[in-house]
Amino acid sequence: MVRLGRLRQGSAGTEPWLMALLAALVGVAASAVAVALRSGVHWLFEALQTVRDSPMGIALPAVGALLGVIVIRVVFREPGGHGVPAVLEAVSRHGGSMRPRSMVSRLLGSLINVSSGGSAGLEGPIAFSAAAVGSTVAASAKVAERQRILLLACGVAGGIGAIFNAPLTGVIFATEVVLAEWALATVIPVVVAATVATSIGRGMLGAEGAFSSGEFAWDSVDLGLSVPLGLLAGVVSVGLVGAIFKVETLAASLKKGKLLGKPGVVAAFAGLGVGSIGWAFPQAIGEGYELVNDCLNDDFHSEIFLFAAVVFLAKFVATVLTLGSNAPGGIFAPSLVLGAALGFSYGGALNLLPGIEVEPGFFALLAMAGLVAGTMQAPFTGMFLALETTGSWSETLPLMLVAVLSALVSRSLLRHSFYTWELAETGRLLRPGTDRRILADLQAVEMLDLESVTIEMGHTLDDLAKILPKTRRNHFAVINSQGVFQGMLDLSSLRAVIFDPLLRKVTPVDTAMDSTVPRISKDDSLLQAMEVFEEVGAWVLPVIDGDGKFLGTLSKSTLFDRYRRELIVQTSARAE
Repeated sequence: MVRLGRLRQGSAGTEPWLMALLAALVGVAASAVAVALRSGVHWLFEALQTVRDSPMGIALPAVGALLGVIVIRVVFREPGGHGVPAVLEAVSRHGGSMRPRSMVSRLLGSLINVSSGGSAGLEGPIAFSAAAVGSTVAASAKVAERQRILLLACGVAGGIGAIFNAPLTGVIFATEVVLAEWALATVIPVVVAATVATSIGRGMLGAEGAFSSGEFAWDSVDLGLSVPLGLLAGVVSVGLVGAIFKVETLAASLKKGKLLGKPGVVAAFAGLGVGSIGWAFPQAIGEGYELVNDCLNDDFHSEIFLFAAVVFLAKFVATVLTLGSNAPGGIFAPSLVLGAALGFSYGGALNLLPGIEVEPGFFALLAMAGLVAGTMQAPFTGMFLALETTGSWSETLPLMLVAVLSALVSRSLLRHSFYTWELAETGRLLRPGTDRRILADLQAVEMLDLESVTIEMGHTLDDLAKILPKTRRNHFAVINSQGVFQGMLDLSSLRAVIFDPLLRKVTPVDTAMDSTVPRISKDDSLLQAMEVFEEVGAWVLPVIDGDGKFLGTLSKSTLFDRYRRELIVQTSARAE
């Protein structure tokens, strides 16, 4: 009985059941978004085929990119980009809050862009839209911030699972990329959402995977030949991400012009390039899933693997133009297509060597996982996406090898992944349990020292000396009659004056104070406060409100003490 009582006291109560129920609701809504996007893209892509076959087909990707950007930027007034970075920022800095209109904005924009021939995937838009679904459900249920973030991740898992018919990939992507943490309390709702959403998606879109792949007979020789492919996939991933970023930089500079600065114009010009590529190589535009199936099933035949290599280059350039111009879409699908073409070309080249006979489709499968793992620096996501979309579970071991090697090469050459680069470089990527995240979760106004002593302007250091026996403080704020902060007095810098009775009486605090001392706003986080402390080398700084009124002082010792206590709380919460 004693043990039973202790078990009940240590249990989580009804909260896990509530989160599971809310996760199921998020899964239902996320599946609706995924079904609408997937079926809409396929229907519109087929409907536009007659235009694509005509001379006007070259301009179709340009029109799609222009309209896609206008829908997102002008109609819905949402920020541009690929979607997933905005989701990561919502998790890192906004407590999982996203606007309800985000459920529709990127869905429509990417539907227009991809169905028009833009070389992009649907995982970025579906992750953004489904994340907004989870955030909206959380807001309606009025749950706490941590639960809102979790439901946002549930939306991502459900959306990815339903649109790719890959529930494990949805779970892995949500935990590995979005939340960046693994805990029982986190995994359960995410799994529920992915299961519900994928089940509904299968009922609406079919139970088949995105690709069809036969069984491959591989041995230790094939496994050994997979090592160079994993390294090559990593290098190609780095090249792809780097090229996209360079085009983004170029596009940003072009947008400073009067015409090119209008929403969607640069993306439209890039779309003309994509349309020209599509005129010569139709396999390189849109999602390109037919090319993947051709490579997996050896429909190209190893004798013409050079054509696959040329298509790879065409798809590479089309992807760089589409995503580099910030046209809506994700990098999953292009990575899968590029990986299939790369692996098929690799296998075809091996067959030219004496004494080697391999199946190019086998290496096409492995490189699919390698490209996803490398571009996103997420090996689990790459592995499970390839496994679930092809059903090639017997190739798990070589898939793991290639995905890990590719991610290792990518991590060695790039500081961050495709989706986390901008946020990480600007200090906006705050992962759970990290120093920056813990400090960012607390505000400076919560950390004010228990005792903050002030003295008004017009008083002398002699008046300050009368206060000293009543306090142990060494720093004093000088304020005016309205309480507005003017400067700080530091006893360590006043020793030459404070012990001289005559000088004390004739020295106003106005002239002795340091009026250049940096101020900390009451809305600043401890992370921002710590950056100020480090920049000026101070130990005590004033905290003010929006009107400049002095609220109190913040000391490094108080900051470190609260950080230590918060670290204990957050660590124990994640360990449960």
